[in-house]
Amino acid sequence: MVIQIEPLIDSSKLIKPTEKPDRTFEAIGHRGARGLLPENTLPAFNLALSLGVDSLELDVGMTADGVLVVTHNPEISSALCLHPNGKSVRRYPRLLIRKLTFADVQGFDCGSLNPDPVKFPQQQLVPGEKMPSLAQVFEHQMQHFPDSQVRYTIECKVNPLRSRDTFSPDVFARRVVNLVRDYGVFDRVTVQSFDWRVLLAVKKIDSQIQTAALVRQKRGKPGTLLSQAGIASPFLAGLDFRRYRGNLAELLKNAEFIDRYSPNFETLLPQSKDFIQSTQEIQQAGFPVIPWTVNDAATMDQLIALGVDGLITDFPDVLLKLLQQRGLR
Repeated sequence: MVIQIEPLIDSSKLIKPTEKPDRTFEAIGHRGARGLLPENTLPAFNLALSLGVDSLELDVGMTADGVLVVTHNPEISSALCLHPNGKSVRRYPRLLIRKLTFADVQGFDCGSLNPDPVKFPQQQLVPGEKMPSLAQVFEHQMQHFPDSQVRYTIECKVNPLRSRDTFSPDVFARRVVNLVRDYGVFDRVTVQSFDWRVLLAVKKIDSQIQTAALVRQKRGKPGTLLSQAGIASPFLAGLDFRRYRGNLAELLKNAEFIDRYSPNFETLLPQSKDFIQSTQEIQQAGFPVIPWTVNDAATMDQLIALGVDGLITDFPDVLLKLLQQRGLR
């Protein structure tokens, strides 16, 4: 399925480059193209590939029979999927992916619901669409886009605060590494997670696989860098951000299992109350900076001007058009 959607961008509000920048830039489709088609489905990944993204971002969980499935939530989401009988999932006890088989998961309709019509007014539904396995995503790309060298940004959905919801970081990491090796895409994969224990486990298995440290932090609120007062964050694989006096670059350098840095975008905007450290300081420490999830052209343009190495977006069509206007395509 290929759906052409022409984005509306007010070019008068864009920052105009004086010359073509001598840099590469990674355009990453969040959950495929979540703003345009149901997230984490084959049609969404197909559209993102058709648009020409550099990387497909997707989330993975693992079923009771060991199949990696593409899903953001540890359970079947009532906002995204309908029960096999066509009724709302809300009517049933919590359906954890780890307690369902892949055959069970395939019974749900994950293409008939728009989780946020206000945020995603353009999203076109695909009734009856199933939750794919990660292997099916690889196979779809190889079959329909055989010449593509698209990257895969694979987020392992593990949460140290809800450890019983999923398999352990070590089990998760081993399964992901084995699958990307089986499909011969290990050199086109970035494994990312908010739970840095996953990244450490991946590097112990195969140091050549690229990893990205996800961060979610808002000023004055518990996040993945700073937990509640007086307690080290459980997301950082034993590291303690407080020891580095707010110097994120130093924290990353001391985490020897991290290759890239991927924070919520507000932490990179100097005018934001959530600002932590500049893009340049983090890059100078040796880490490409890939913020998430950036959906409006003006913010995309500001972050590009700040020098980020890529963007994760629900609207890859908007980002790719902007990159063309900036001379980055």
